Amino acid sequence: MGVLVSVKVRGKKSTELKEVLVDTGASFTVFPLELAEEYLIDTPFEVELRLGDGRRVRARVFIGELEIEGRRGPVRVLAFKGAIPVIGVDTLETLGLRVDPTTGKIEKTEFYMLYV
Repeated sequence: MGVLVSVKVRGKKSTELKEVLVDTGASFTVFPLELAEEYLIDTPFEVELRLGDGRRVRARVFIGELEIEGRRGPVRVLAFKGAIPVIGVDTLETLGLRVDPTTGKIEKTEFYMLYV
């Protein structure tokens, strides 16, 4: 059983996605291209992304604000046609969230900054 969360999305427009899978094995958050184009802010960047089933796809990079469990912040979202919405670790860390492996629930963490 995966962890599902409600996600508020803000960019060019706002929407709420009621049940989005959180995947702690995924580095980045992924949305379907159509959703990203309508709600998020496009960038000129593209990346090659390896999916969990081993396929490789070209994904466009978008930015926007996501809110999960009352925490919100700017995040990168990778998007391609046919993608299933997934919240990755990059977004969880940006928002100061983690999945408790014993309960399978999202919990808030402390924000840490690395000083060099």
